[in-house]
Amino acid sequence: MPTLTDREYDAELHKLHDQLLLMGAKVEEMIANSMRALTERDSELARRMIQYDHQINRLEIEIDDLCLRILAKRQPVASDLRLITTALKLVTDLERIGDLGVNICERVVELNMEPTLKPYVDLPRMAETAQAMVRDALDAFVQADPERAREVMDRDRVVNAYYGQVFRELLTYMMEDPRNIYRAIRAQSIAKYLERIGDHATNLAEMVIFMVVGKDVRHVGSMAEMSGHRMPRGMLFLGAHNAARSQIAEGWARHLFPAGVSVFSAGSEPAAAVDPNAVRVMQEVGVDISSQRPKPVGDVPLGDIDTVITVCAEEACALPPGGLVQHHWALDDPTVGDGTDDEVLGAYRKTREDIRRRLEELLEKSR
Repeated sequence: MPTLTDREYDAELHKLHDQLLLMGAKVEEMIANSMRALTERDSELARRMIQYDHQINRLEIEIDDLCLRILAKRQPVASDLRLITTALKLVTDLERIGDLGVNICERVVELNMEPTLKPYVDLPRMAETAQAMVRDALDAFVQADPERAREVMDRDRVVNAYYGQVFRELLTYMMEDPRNIYRAIRAQSIAKYLERIGDHATNLAEMVIFMVVGKDVRHVGSMAEMSGHRMPRGMLFLGAHNAARSQIAEGWARHLFPAGVSVFSAGSEPAAAVDPNAVRVMQEVGVDISSQRPKPVGDVPLGDIDTVITVCAEEACALPPGGLVQHHWALDDPTVGDGTDDEVLGAYRKTREDIRRRLEELLEKSR
């Protein structure tokens, strides 16, 4: 029968869980409202969120005090000791995320005093991904789920890719007109703060893995991730015009990979339509790509992508987003060939089979 001391100990551990979740919820709210203040140009909301950080700071102190009291009174061992030490680390990362939320709101107030530089599209998407990482890391903590924690670690690539894309776009605005520099630098700072939030969420996930399995994965990650032999969550094929090679690759990937893998293609200078010969040679093997359409990288939801493959040999190939698993397949462009109809189609068929072989090798390694 549990003693009074056992029940008090359990109550203290439950309170620790609840306090951490409360702090995490406030951090999530801060991220969401900072983006709302940006997109809606609501400086008053941004100022309220700056003051809101005091609640997060107070929770940090309360959780630290609770952990130290448990350590002093209960002298926990094994898994309970890992739980307490993990909580002490989690609360530090959560407090830093709150501080980064304050930094975002400060930049929002400054931006709202100026004319809008551009529609904010990628920054809210980036914030949603970072916020989901924080939420899932805390859920993994409560459920003692190391697999969910590893998924959070994988998603940090997506946040990094968003940051690279935002940085390049804002750099273009600054080069086009020096009058954009003030606003672009502040928008870039917001992107950097969100990238750091993703890093802190990754820290949370790493601590959860240590708590559950007793293995320190900081700076190491899983062996599958290090070798690159892991099933992609989402794939992006990049070409020059997104008319032939990248479209063939998209069609093959949809056909060969599991249904849960998201597949997209894009180009640096998208054509008006998919190349008819590419459609024809894919129809020969029972894969219909006639409904696919060329598009720029900006139209691809990077939040669904963790693997990017460039498929062109020429320099005009689209620049891949940074931070993602990358492969480069230097494939000759079949659209520039000449000769008889059979010779032209032969070049497309060669490209088709080359892409299929490479994707089958990638799929086999992933398994």
